Amino acid sequence: MTALLSVKDLTISFPVGRVNLFTGHRRAIHAVQDVSFDIASGETLALVGESGCGKTTAGRAIAGLYKAPKGAISFRGQDILDLPRASRRTVRRAIQMIFQDPFSSLDPRMTVSEILSDPLKVNGIGNAQEIRERVQDLIGQVGLPADTLNRHPHEFSGGQRQRIAIARALAPEPQIVVADEPLSALDVSVQSQVLNLLGALKRQRGLSYLFISHDLAAVHHIADRVAVMYLGRLVEIAGRDALFAAPRHPYTQGLLAAVPRIGHRRRRRSLIEGDLPGPLAIPSGCGFHPRCPLAKDICRRERPELKSHAGDRAHLAACHFAGEAL
Repeated sequence: MTALLSVKDLTISFPVGRVNLFTGHRRAIHAVQDVSFDIASGETLALVGESGCGKTTAGRAIAGLYKAPKGAISFRGQDILDLPRASRRTVRRAIQMIFQDPFSSLDPRMTVSEILSDPLKVNGIGNAQEIRERVQDLIGQVGLPADTLNRHPHEFSGGQRQRIAIARALAPEPQIVVADEPLSALDVSVQSQVLNLLGALKRQRGLSYLFISHDLAAVHHIADRVAVMYLGRLVEIAGRDALFAAPRHPYTQGLLAAVPRIGHRRRRRSLIEGDLPGPLAIPSGCGFHPRCPLAKDICRRERPELKSHAGDRAHLAACHFAGEAL
């Protein structure tokens, strides 16, 4: 399957503190390190992991909101990081983003009509009449009434605001949507509605999603493949069914074991001990080894490669003991 979007060795760091007078350098937080994955046309790839693992930073870099000093992001075979400024608008139109908090991502001074019209005007899509018609159609597609257009964001519930944010992302007719925790700020009763809306829009428009989430139940519902991040690196990537049925990395096994299950009287034993290390104190070798019950000396010395195991080329794991049950 040909990749619509290809990410290769993406690395993003943020300098912190003061410049060292002796070395002339500043310390850096390595938010994303050597991350590689593909997204095919019409595919949903879920990017999961604990808060602070770097998944949002990776998503924002793909959407063009962060500059990546190392690595490549290719859209339809063209490296978008090296594009001249004049050519970036076309790619940015094709890759849109839905943010986690719909209230802070919408301008409170603008009406919904203005919010949805802006992306069309910026990208030169249609005349005034065509823009009005397209905006009305967008509101209908996300399940909101026509009188929504003349109101402001503060007049809506969280779920309605997220529908407006989804409509704004769809306005320039993107091919890929980066959905950054689009459910986490919503009530549980509304989450399923928005999740079903995203699925319906994907089928209707042939969209591809990078679905960033820590909600594994939502991921199981919407994803085709799942990539698991830990401390800025991918530790496992596989098809949804394969990963949920037989996770090969201890971290993934721990995440799945931590998912609450209604109707189970006995709570399963937690497989992940301790806290996530600080971003300035990344462990040597395998970054997960301080919390891993399978860790041995090799885990402390050598960082495992993300590779296939047991002959399944589509299921990759970065673990010296991949597949061993905990």
